[in-house]
Amino acid sequence: MAFYGYDQAIYPVDSALGYLARAEAAQTPEDMADYILNARRTLPESGNPVWAFPTARTDFGYIQAELDNMLSRANSISSMEPYSAEYNTGMNDIRLSLRAMQEDLVEAMPYLYVSTTNIMLSSVWIAIILLLFVIMRRGRARYREEYENQ
Repeated sequence: MAFYGYDQAIYPVDSALGYLARAEAAQTPEDMADYILNARRTLPESGNPVWAFPTARTDFGYIQAELDNMLSRANSISSMEPYSAEYNTGMNDIRLSLRAMQEDLVEAMPYLYVSTTNIMLSSVWIAIILLLFVIMRRGRARYREEYENQ
């Protein structure tokens, strides 16, 4: 159950962070656009993992829109001549945006652990552990009762 919760809530955002880091380090706008597209596919389409006091920085809908903007900027930069001032300025602009987005996703990461699915799975695990303690206590009480009667 723990692996399922991680696989459904945390892993997609973690792999999107990896794609965004690769996009930031990419040398060409085409590679950058490929990594951004992969990150866009792995992130949720909408929603905000922060329940209490949600912000636009952690809203997946806004993050998806910003990824679309970065993708179009990378595609438009690819038509420019490499090593020109415009090309380098555009690449640096996208890299700074990618860095900021990575920080926003890292900020949202702890709140993903507190999803409805993870809360339910944790409750099930706690109930099972408490049930085991009750069963062990009853078994020990029966053993003591039988031992004292002999």
